[in-house]
Amino acid sequence: MAHRSVNTLVFAGFDPTTAATVISLMGDDGLPGDLRITAGLNQEPWQTARTGLLIIGMDPKTDLVRVSQLIQNRTTYWDVAVCIPAVLSYYSVALLAQGAAKVLTHPEEDLEATKKELRSLLRTLSSIQSDAFGLEVSDLIQLYGEKRMPKTIRLTGAGCVGSIYLHNGSVVHAETMDDEEGMDAFRHLISLSNPEIRVHKGCLTDKKTIGIPAMSALLEGSRQVDEIQRESRLDNDMESFDDGNGVTSDFSSMDGVPKFYTTPIPISDRSQQPPPMAEPPRRNSPLPPPQTNKVDPLKNLFSDEDLDLH
Repeated sequence: MAHRSVNTLVFAGFDPTTAATVISLMGDDGLPGDLRITAGLNQEPWQTARTGLLIIGMDPKTDLVRVSQLIQNRTTYWDVAVCIPAVLSYYSVALLAQGAAKVLTHPEEDLEATKKELRSLLRTLSSIQSDAFGLEVSDLIQLYGEKRMPKTIRLTGAGCVGSIYLHNGSVVHAETMDDEEGMDAFRHLISLSNPEIRVHKGCLTDKKTIGIPAMSALLEGSRQVDEIQRESRLDNDMESFDDGNGVTSDFSSMDGVPKFYTTPIPISDRSQQPPPMAEPPRRNSPLPPPQTNKVDPLKNLFSDEDLDLH
């Protein structure tokens, strides 16, 4: 199952007439635009298309090893379903355990049942939102890293589709459909807001562009995300700065730090500036000179006789 519309639908291992009949019964309802019919199982359609669904038709003569290889070798953007007859029904559990999206009724036994099951599968592939409800991608990376479980985490959100690959406790590779790889892709994917999540069994890549422990990758990716966001905020603040003759300040600030920016005064408006402050008026008469003859304030309180203590 996947988190994107199925762009390619391939029927392999069927009689061409049988496959064409199934397509005809399906009509245009839910079918992708790219439809293919191949007689054998030699081709791997993900070599020529990045997303799609491969339907394999089995019979008692089908090479089970090759079917298993196709299921396990599929790329992260492909799914594989298998149509089996009743005599091979005991293979159903093994096929699902290996990663088959679904086991369908073989059209040569029940054409109508095959049509209904295939239509339901296509609808599910296009509408499913998550294989990990309630979990953040960082939780999954930490969990699979601690358990040293090989996993492929596919993420879809904000127009981005990509995968993070874990093996032996480390994040070994990350990629997006926009051809980002390594830490750039990893940083982009862990910063997606409320992405759709799908977890594949196994590390479905041979590339190694990261190769560091899961927790270290999370810490480094988070640090890079914070740094980019901080630089983006600074760039937005700098846009308010401009060279000019007038300067104003805006004390509405982030984190309690005032922001200052220049506001040039248009030349046409400078004539309307207030005139310079006038000097205070001068007094017409000078201040009286200071007194030089000081008067003793105690002189008139006592007579000479009072002061004559002898």
